[in-house]
Amino acid sequence: MKSRIVMSATAMGTLLLVGAAWARNPHCAGGIQYVVQGMTDKGKGNIDDYKRQMLKATQQLESCSTEDPNDFEAIGYLGWAYAELDSMGPAGKAFATAIKGLGDKGDKKKADLVSTNRESFWVTQFNNSVAKISSGRALYDPYTKKAENDAETKAKAEAKKAYDDALTDLNKALLLKPGDARTLRSLGSVYAITGDYATAEKLFREGLASAPGDSTLTASLHSVVANRASQLIEDKKFDEAIAAYTGLIKTNPSNPELYTGLGDAQFARANEVKDDARKAAFKSAGDAYAKGGTLRTDSADLPFNAALSYQNAGESALAEAQWRESLKRRPKDGEAMSGLATTLADQKKFRRPCRWPSGRWRWTRRTRIAIAS
Repeated sequence: MKSRIVMSATAMGTLLLVGAAWARNPHCAGGIQYVVQGMTDKGKGNIDDYKRQMLKATQQLESCSTEDPNDFEAIGYLGWAYAELDSMGPAGKAFATAIKGLGDKGDKKKADLVSTNRESFWVTQFNNSVAKISSGRALYDPYTKKAENDAETKAKAEAKKAYDDALTDLNKALLLKPGDARTLRSLGSVYAITGDYATAEKLFREGLASAPGDSTLTASLHSVVANRASQLIEDKKFDEAIAAYTGLIKTNPSNPELYTGLGDAQFARANEVKDDARKAAFKSAGDAYAKGGTLRTDSADLPFNAALSYQNAGESALAEAQWRESLKRRPKDGEAMSGLATTLADQKKFRRPCRWPSGRWRWTRRTRIAIAS
């Protein structure tokens, strides 16, 4: 997540001044001179003088942009001055105007220089955010975990400050380069880390609008929507959770975790409704768990959950098949044996108890219904 600053601001200024000796608007010429003098003061460590020079530069160059809006080179200096003053919103607008204007005029060299200067400021903000995100993770991870003691509470508060500072840096970076996919991806990641899945989803979608098909953004979006859907279940917004999981499954139909989430949402919803709606929700939960079980064959829990859902829906035949699948994967599960026995009884599949060669009877644990092998 680190980028390289390909040219310093001072170098950019030196190059831009080459060949700029034509007669130009006094505010444009004066503003450029203030930027150059300010950078000289900054290099000498005269910070107060440097800031005064940059303030004068913005005043002069704002007048320049009004009086001579086609002096895009000077407008590039305006962006530079604002960026030095940490005013990234105006800086971003000035940089964008200068880059487009110079490009339209066919002055690719100067357009590239302004773009490089903007990139250097963007890199600084972006890399600052990376360091703060790493700090937040080191302090308290995962952030969404509830603090259990005073030490964890303190660590979580410090992590929050680090993440807030990272958001500040990233928002400045985004002001410099609106719509930048890398910045939007990092912004979304911070919100996802801190549990604000709705905002994270919005930012990832904005990033994909700027960079369609970006695989990292696509994966991040899927992950955060799944997390948001899980949060919706906790918030008892079952219909929204079901819709979210259904949408994810359409784009990623081979992910068993999505079917598990859909099953959880349907099962939870079933417990909130009555009669036919209750049975239908349990049936849908069973379908989701069963599908997940076919995709994840090492899990006995998925067919177990499917069987329990089907049983609650009154779908005994479907429940029987899932109980048997669960026992196939985990043969000594007493609860699954009991569930199978109950389902067989519901279907009136009674068999006379048979005696094993050892002379023992084979009974299930809970229902005492004899099942012959």
